[in-house]
Amino acid sequence: MKVRWTLGILIIYTLLFVNVDKLVAEETWTQRADMPTARSSFSACIVNGKVFVIGGAIDRFGDISISIVEMYDPKTDTWERKADMPTARVGPSAAVVDGKIYAIGGSEMKKFRVGPGWGYSVKLLATVEMYDPATDTWIKKADMPAPRSGSSCVVDGKIYLIGGAKEKQHRLENVEVYDPSTDTWARAKSMNHARAGAAISVVDGQIYVMGGVGWPQIPNHPGPFLSSVEVFNPKTNRWSEKRDMPAPKSGHTASVIDGKVYVIGGGFRGNGLYTYLSTVEIYDPKTDRWTQEPDLPIAKSGHEAIVINGAIYVFGGNSDGGKNPLVTVEAYGAAEIFQSVDPAGKLVKTWGAIKTRR
Repeated sequence: MKVRWTLGILIIYTLLFVNVDKLVAEETWTQRADMPTARSSFSACIVNGKVFVIGGAIDRFGDISISIVEMYDPKTDTWERKADMPTARVGPSAAVVDGKIYAIGGSEMKKFRVGPGWGYSVKLLATVEMYDPATDTWIKKADMPAPRSGSSCVVDGKIYLIGGAKEKQHRLENVEVYDPSTDTWARAKSMNHARAGAAISVVDGQIYVMGGVGWPQIPNHPGPFLSSVEVFNPKTNRWSEKRDMPAPKSGHTASVIDGKVYVIGGGFRGNGLYTYLSTVEIYDPKTDRWTQEPDLPIAKSGHEAIVINGAIYVFGGNSDGGKNPLVTVEAYGAAEIFQSVDPAGKLVKTWGAIKTRR
């Protein structure tokens, strides 16, 4: 009997302290079902566990703006077409309040031939349209104060539209706030740095704005690319500076898991060449420090990233010189996750905390 007890204790000890990593799903990238429509510069958001992919640009000459809306169900790994957005547009910013999706701004864009290459014409929009997933219908809401693009997030039921571009001003420091309950717009304190193509995330009610392209604008060049990070506190209406990203970039995404910001992909132009990035960098607001995770399987920018059940799903975007929008969907941490106790006695809750015991 004593031998059996000793053997049992040894097995338990081994499971808890020696092979704990084997009880936890590996942190890996996995391929999911492709999007039905190849697109870049679109928006994506999640409502009741379903992902809605909205608008964007497709690869063709003429009007490249689209109004197509497709819904992804991560449980079945399947796609379904939904009602088109009333206004076709590239780069709309989408935000969710009370289960409704608000598609804000963006632009009509046309592609045309210029000698052996091509060029683009852009008309910025002030349009705001609301989608109700329960009824699969769209309705128009109050326009923005001026046509513009930008990045958005939600804090306390209000939508913050930050940075972006408007006519004759291609990098903005502006912050505008939309209140869905009153269908009205207001101004908040501007950022310290004008920027477009930044990534935005919310941690503990504060808004983190990372990277993008800023001033001074260089002729025939989108730069300079920024690595700066600043955070906005809506309660105090103040901005403060944080530690820079490891590298400057634009067209990346920022997703939050357990209070940490996962910055994925993007691009950078140096020596005349645009380089697509596959990096995954993690920012911890508590320590103001950066670490790195395994790269994306493919370098890309202009994609969207959504957190679903502790995993990050990355949708579409551009790669390979931006010639063809992507249909691919990659998920990080999508495998089943087992909870266990590490040697320090702390419960390991998500895949984002496992690898480095952060």
